[in-house]
Amino acid sequence: MTMKIAYATTFDARDVNNWSGTPFYMSQAFADEGLSVDYIGSLKRKLPRGFKLKQFWKKISCGQRESPRFNTVAAEYYSQQVAAQLQQHSADIVVSPLLNPITYLECKQPIVLWTDALYATLVGFYSNSSTHSANSIRQGNLIVKECLSRCKLALFSSDWAARSALELYGASKDKIKVVPFGANMHCAHTLEDVRSWIKNRSRDVIKFLFLGKHWHRKGGDIVFAAAKALHAAGHRVEVNFVGCHPPDDVEIPSYIHCLGFISKRTPEGIAKITGLLRESHFLFVPSRAEAFGIVFCEANAFGLPCLTSYVGGISTIVKDNINGMTFALDATPETYCNYIVNLMQDYSRYEALALSSFNEYATRLNWRVAIQTAKKLFSEIL
Repeated sequence: MTMKIAYATTFDARDVNNWSGTPFYMSQAFADEGLSVDYIGSLKRKLPRGFKLKQFWKKISCGQRESPRFNTVAAEYYSQQVAAQLQQHSADIVVSPLLNPITYLECKQPIVLWTDALYATLVGFYSNSSTHSANSIRQGNLIVKECLSRCKLALFSSDWAARSALELYGASKDKIKVVPFGANMHCAHTLEDVRSWIKNRSRDVIKFLFLGKHWHRKGGDIVFAAAKALHAAGHRVEVNFVGCHPPDDVEIPSYIHCLGFISKRTPEGIAKITGLLRESHFLFVPSRAEAFGIVFCEANAFGLPCLTSYVGGISTIVKDNINGMTFALDATPETYCNYIVNLMQDYSRYEALALSSFNEYATRLNWRVAIQTAKKLFSEIL
């Protein structure tokens, strides 16, 4: 008998542009693995009376932000809409990658959260939450506690996020599981394709790929400095920045290419990104803050090792000398350079790392494996 899932999001999960495409690929993978998916989404938001005025006053009086996302009134209204729509479906289970649609949900079906971070780990970690008011912080933490209390199962994409549920919110260990997200791309290539790409990568020029919208948070300045250091030391290097540009006052040398935003929604955009993934030697994204980082899964899908930092949920994806290397947040550009040069001087070691990176994608970091794991866990609570 086919398991029926009610997939609840505040937005339309069928739109690949929402939340970097994760709800889209997650829900599509449920269907691909034989589960029936009913979408509950495009919910309306309701905030307390006078919220906008309070928000404005907090901003001008003390530079604090009242967050509409972490608001209990909004969460209650979202959950009420989900409950009403559930009456029109015959779902066996309710699944959401977001807290708000299920925070106050009352229903007969078991509720499952599958997400990448909880509120307490985001405050001060991501810059857009660093100015949250005390009221928003209180409500954000209350939303998490309410949601976890209602969930029969809480899946997290990383060990870092799972620990926060246990250590910061006192969640029951029995309901907490780690199931990493997969790459948000359709990949039909084979191991032989990947072997060919690795063999055809340049032996004369070290090619880095940076994929990210946030220059500072994703460590664009570190990549820039490392590339300059390698070039100054006499190594031929090429860097492609996709998603963001350096600050206006930064002088860009000829070996650094700033390609701007490339959309995955167009065939041309997909072809450009996959071409860069095939030809580069490393994905180089040394993030200062990262709850998960699906881009690392996507890089591994093309046999591309990742150079990144040991922060947030990244260490669940990137295993040192298996599918890349993680570095301390205070690592200097020279530290990255030494690792890169030592590895590339013995290209057989690089090839082994690249192939191992693809194996991590094929066995662990794709949506098919993730959904198969989730299905088994779902069956245990039905």
